[in-house]
Amino acid sequence: MLLTTLFRSLLFLYPNYYREEFGDEMAWVFQQAYAEIRRENALARMEFCARELQGLLVGSARERVRALFAMQCPERWKGANMESKFRFPRATLVLMLLSLLGVVLTLEQARMIEVHYGNDVGMPPEWPILLWIFGQLLLIALGFAAVAWGIFFALRRSGIQRLEELKPWRGQK
Repeated sequence: MLLTTLFRSLLFLYPNYYREEFGDEMAWVFQQAYAEIRRENALARMEFCARELQGLLVGSARERVRALFAMQCPERWKGANMESKFRFPRATLVLMLLSLLGVVLTLEQARMIEVHYGNDVGMPPEWPILLWIFGQLLLIALGFAAVAWGIFFALRRSGIQRLEELKPWRGQK
């Protein structure tokens, strides 16, 4: 109970809007996690407390900086602190497309060299095939997006919106 009280008091490091939105849930999660690790040895409990303290200090500093520079409006950025589950950075997609473009340009250059220095039987150009493949992929992606939009429109709300209304930590004893 002492650690939970200490954790709740350290939540005042967060800005008011953040603490009002997530404070109870954070305290409840900490209490549940500590209840599970309470049976472990002293070293495990100390590691847990150090990890939680570090997370609390870093998170509160990040939120204070966002609030200081007005980079965050609570309604607009709701849930923005959730960790994305991408396995690679988003810039990787751009780099992969640039690599593909480099390969296609190299093949075109090789075709031009073969036509200029080689025999008259040249390779067919890759651009029409590449454009056709990208067009097909774009149509498939748009089709999936339309189906997903239709499902969400039919349900009127997404599952995330329903989960926002669920507040299990308030009902715990």
